[in-house]
Amino acid sequence: MKKTVIALAILASLSAFADLKIGTVNMIHLVELHPTHESNKALVKSSNDDFKAKLDEKQDALKAMLDDARKTYDDLQNPMLSATAKADAQKKLDGMQQKVNAARQDLIRSEQNYRETMNDLETRLLKMETSDIRAKISVYAKEKGYDLVIDSTMAAYANDDLDVTDDILKAMNVDPAKRKALKDKGKEKKSEGK
Repeated sequence: MKKTVIALAILASLSAFADLKIGTVNMIHLVELHPTHESNKALVKSSNDDFKAKLDEKQDALKAMLDDARKTYDDLQNPMLSATAKADAQKKLDGMQQKVNAARQDLIRSEQNYRETMNDLETRLLKMETSDIRAKISVYAKEKGYDLVIDSTMAAYANDDLDVTDDILKAMNVDPAKRKALKDKGKEKKSEGK
């Protein structure tokens, strides 16, 4: 009796699945072809370049401080210096070492801030793109009667007949031919890597 009930439950769930309308999308392609993706990449590159320029300035300033400290140290090693001159040079060197240590700490904090800021920027921009894409998928799925739309890049297997990526691209006002160009570009990269 139990086996019959279990078998009926399995058959009922299978028939429920058979009634589902399922579609797939390639989220990687949708993100890469999103209308704001190129401008977002340009913003990230510009921000990255700005941060790197500021870090380079700080590194150059630190290098100059280290060079000055080396010169002062070399002067301190001069046996011709009087005791007063040596004391002044040592005091100057001690002050320089404090400035160098402070500059190193500032550089480390700036590098950490740079990484965190860039990660945050990239994450926020990606979330904006994917939120827009998910909204378009949701509207499309409701209009076309889909029960489930999944990311084909995350599935172990998905029949190409289920792919609605081109329809979502059209909803985003993107020419699906760009996806073909993107696929061809990916194939070229794969063949170059062999």
